[in-house]
Amino acid sequence: MVSKTKIKKRARKKENPEVKALILLLQKQKDPIWHDVARYLAAPKRKAVAVNIDKINRISHDSEIIIVPGKVLGQGELNHNIVLAALKFSSGVKEKIGKKANIMTIPELIEKRSAFKGINARMII
Repeated sequence: MVSKTKIKKRARKKENPEVKALILLLQKQKDPIWHDVARYLAAPKRKAVAVNIDKINRISHDSEIIIVPGKVLGQGELNHNIVLAALKFSSGVKEKIGKKANIMTIPELIEKRSAFKGINARMII
């Protein structure tokens, strides 16, 4: 487990100001899942998370919130309805799964979290 102080130090070294601000925003949240998402976002680039739609389909269940602390790639199909939040999406993902998933970025999910009260949230890496 990486401490909150270590995550803040790693966040300061990030070049992308949006990622920096997101890591600091996630640190302020009370739910422990956001601390884990911040930890993965603060990791070095060589450990960046990239998840295919196939993996999301295998692991997730219907009407669930899926958080990807990285990029969602377009290989595979999605067979059930989910809420999908990620840092980035590859070019074809939004057209491919737009009907089956409510797609949003991680900051948008934090803002709208009260609308999804009572729905199970999971992080996929």
